[in-house]
Amino acid sequence: MTDRWPHQVELKLDKMSAAEWLRRIDAWCTDWQIAFHVLGTMTDGVIRVAFEEARFASAFHAHFGGVIAPTDEFETALAADAAEGDLFDRLAGEYPD
Repeated sequence: MTDRWPHQVELKLDKMSAAEWLRRIDAWCTDWQIAFHVLGTMTDGVIRVAFEEARFASAFHAHFGGVIAPTDEFETALAADAAEGDLFDRLAGEYPD
């Protein structure tokens, strides 16, 4: 994720309708003069549409649906992993073999 496009909405698209959805997204953003980028993801059939401002991501989400991706998604995942590791360490200390 780049610093310029931090506000993202994730959409699931099936292969049959993906081209039409992308045309609709392009037309809507062009009509409203909203700059955007379509980003690929690791999951098949899922795209992320990235915006410079949160209000654009919110408007897009209201119109097209999907899920707003957290801005600090990577940092949140790292913190969750660390907290989970701490919990396992604490439980291992309380319940020795």
